[in-house]
Amino acid sequence: MKLHSLLAEDLVLPRLEARDRDGILREMAAGLEARHKAVFGGGLLHKLQKREELGTTAIGYGVAIPHCRMKGLKSPALLLGLSKEGVHFEAVDGKLSHVFFLLVSPEDNPGAGLRLLAAIAALTRETRTLPSKLLKAATAADVLETLRAEEEKPRA
Repeated sequence: MKLHSLLAEDLVLPRLEARDRDGILREMAAGLEARHKAVFGGGLLHKLQKREELGTTAIGYGVAIPHCRMKGLKSPALLLGLSKEGVHFEAVDGKLSHVFFLLVSPEDNPGAGLRLLAAIAALTRETRTLPSKLLKAATAADVLETLRAEEEKPRA
């Protein structure tokens, strides 16, 4: 499954304002809840914060994948946010995180979320320049096009 196919312009936040982990989670949760009001009912931020307490979701290379599971969701929900300045997200490589893939999976279908987590991690590993390319995009449409282009590149 291609990540860009799960996103639309209203699911891309090209300029996150927050400067800390809780702020990023709050801003992104609000963005995804605006799209899925009936399902999330305001509980998304709390679930994301609880997940971060278990350990960081920053995978390094400037990328973090805050994620959780929610009841009532029929398919995974994804939101992409970018921070030019970067945020300390306790990444394993000690670097700031600039690209945030917020992933919420159906509670009764965790496999769907795991496949997407693996796809994001693989793309990050294979295209180390992904964060810098996404950060150069001026609009949500440009971000989506950049992501699509990276996902469709042939890999060795």
